[in-house]
Parts: sequence; structure tokens; C-alpha cells
Amino acid sequence: MNEYTIRQARPEDADDILALWYEYSETLSTVDDRYQHKDDAGEQWRNYFLGGMIDSSRATVLVADSESVDGLLGVIEVRVMGAHPIFQLSQHGAVFGHHVGAEYQGNGIEEALLEEAEHWFSEQHDLPFYRVNVLTDNDSLVDLYEEYGLEKIETTYEAEGSSR
Repeated sequence: MNEYTIRQARPEDADDILALWYEYSETLSTVDDRYQHKDDAGEQWRNYFLGGMIDSSRATVLVADSESVDGLLGVIEVRVMGAHPIFQLSQHGAVFGHHVGAEYQGNGIEEALLEEAEHWFSEQHDLPFYRVNVLTDNDSLVDLYEEYGLEKIETTYEAEGSSR
């Protein structure tokens, strides 16, 4: 699939983006069932997208679009994160979701979305670095990010209730 463009999402993309997020949720929930979408997720997400992501200076949604396909091919949500008050962690970028439709994966779209996200972080916001969180058992994304050249710098642990 060579005929696609990466662009900022528009309000009329909401339904197509939501369809991608639902597919992403299904993928993530195979690793951790807490990532199943909520029953009212669609309306909540639509309000968040239209009220907080469109025309925001600190966040955006980028999409892969093709005139030859009905709907969108992929999506990546990016945000500017604040500096840490103690550590020497400056303002930086963060990816909050990165998904390409199952039938379009492996065609360079994942990388094209990352490249546009990097451009948004560096050229539009002059951020020195960005972070992406990945579930440990999501091997396909772990492999993608490592092949792309991202470095693993942090591991998150969690426990239910009291761990003692």
C-alpha cells in the first residue's frame, strides 16, 4: 500500500478513528483484558477528541488516509508532556496510542505515522525526546519500536491491592 498520506485528524474523522481505537482495544485486550473498551467509550472518546484534541496546541491525532480505501488506515495520538519538578526531565513528547488497521500492517504505515509524530514533536514543539509505552507482551509493537530505533529506558511494575 503505497498510496496514502499522513495528516492531522479532522472532526469528520471521528467515527473512522474510533473504529481504529476499537480494533486497537481488541488487540491490547488479548494481552491484558483491562484494555477492553468500556460500553460508553465511543461517546466519551468523541467528546475528548472534539473538545480537547482538535485545534489543541499541546496534542494532536495524526492519521494515515488513502483515497482508495473507505475509512482510515492508521492513527497515532501525540501529546506534549510537562517537565518534571525535581528531575532533569524537560518537557517532552508522548505517544498515547498507535495503531494501524490489521489489513494494512507491515506496509510502512506504522513507521510513517511515527515519522510524522517525530516531526510534530521536534519541528512544531522543539521537544528533545518522546516516549511510547508498550505492554510487555505486545511483541509486535515492541519489535516495531526496537527496529525503528527506539530504546527501552523504563520498565513499569504493577500489583493488585497490597503486594504483601
